[in-house]
Amino acid sequence: MTSSIRYYRCMIALLALTGVVISYTAIVPAAHVSRVRLTTNFLSYFTIQSNVVLALALLAGEVAAASLIGRWARHPSVRTGLFLYVAVAGAVYVLILKDAWHPRGWQLRGDQILHYCIPILAALDWLFLAERGKLTWRDAIWWLGFPALYSAYTLVHGHVSGFYPYPFLDVGDIGLEDVLTNMALLAALFLALGCAFVLLDHIVAKFLRR
Repeated sequence: MTSSIRYYRCMIALLALTGVVISYTAIVPAAHVSRVRLTTNFLSYFTIQSNVVLALALLAGEVAAASLIGRWARHPSVRTGLFLYVAVAGAVYVLILKDAWHPRGWQLRGDQILHYCIPILAALDWLFLAERGKLTWRDAIWWLGFPALYSAYTLVHGHVSGFYPYPFLDVGDIGLEDVLTNMALLAALFLALGCAFVLLDHIVAKFLRR
């Protein structure tokens, strides 16, 4: 069973990295900027960052479990937070961004992997394989840290480069006030889902102890 779980999580990690590589490779032929700027802009998407971090954490937790980073990556709070990030990335894409553009070919395949496959596979891992009863309500607050840093980075990078990864974060298009409002709404979404995950964890843990 342990080996099967290890293979499953490594498969998620490799699939996530594959989706990132496919997505990057697909945009290179049509790029009209330098490779450095193209890469920086590509890595500025929350979807890309969250999938890369999830993949590296899963690999570290399964391949180097005894190491410092491996022990950190295996902590239930870390695993849940990373699942939260890819889940929100997928949900925002499906609910808001899916109809805003129409990728084709390999770009479509990369999108499908990162926005559909990975959130679903990570959800199955969290629902059926995660250790229960280890989450606290404080975790839901800590999980806001990465989105907060991402928001700050997006504003600074956008101000310097003029590139904003998402239309609802585009200061040049909708203005700073609306962007800050959208960021606050996203923070509320992260917090609400995070609290829901903690509550579900407590309920399942209590059920299993019976």
